[in-house]
Amino acid sequence: MEPAPEGTESPPGTSPEAPTEARPQITPGQKKWAVIGSIAVFAVIIIAAVFFPGLLAKSQQGEGYPISGTPLATTIAAPADWTPGTPVPTALENTTPSQTSTPTPSGPPGFTITISPVAATGAKGETVIYHMTIEAQNGFSENISMQLDATALFVIRRTVDLGVQQPPYPKAIDYPFPIPADWPSGVTIDGVVRSTGGGITREDRLSLTVK
Repeated sequence: MEPAPEGTESPPGTSPEAPTEARPQITPGQKKWAVIGSIAVFAVIIIAAVFFPGLLAKSQQGEGYPISGTPLATTIAAPADWTPGTPVPTALENTTPSQTSTPTPSGPPGFTITISPVAATGAKGETVIYHMTIEAQNGFSENISMQLDATALFVIRRTVDLGVQQPPYPKAIDYPFPIPADWPSGVTIDGVVRSTGGGITREDRLSLTVK
């Protein structure tokens, strides 16, 4: 069919071809700059994340609102004697030098006495050496008087003065005890050493068998 001549109308049911709408074309140069721009933006984001992590964290948390459960930071003032150039002590550090104090006694003053041998054997006329140690407790510093009470079968009753011991304590004493010649052989003498000082009395029991 031949096209209708210009100036004539198209037959019914037919329409002339509509002109095609022109679309913008992207040139290779524009693509190149778009890629370069995307790389530059990505590089800026990476650098900001590495060197300015606080900025990103701050933007996520919200300015002026601390994280729930985390205490706010406090400012620690430097002490009056602080020297510039040295670290400022924190609140957990002790800024004053510690002082050594004398221990406080945990109880009333007193003393203990240790005697050896507890059980001895000797012949009449021999001498038994008793070793005595006096130790003070809680600052005790009084004189201590000592005596020996000896008994045997309700026949022998004798009291021997062991003298008075003076501070300072501790103190070690060797006391020679001669066995009397009139004590019968084969008898065991029960002895009690009584030590009195500062209103306190201690008793230590001994035994001596005569050969």
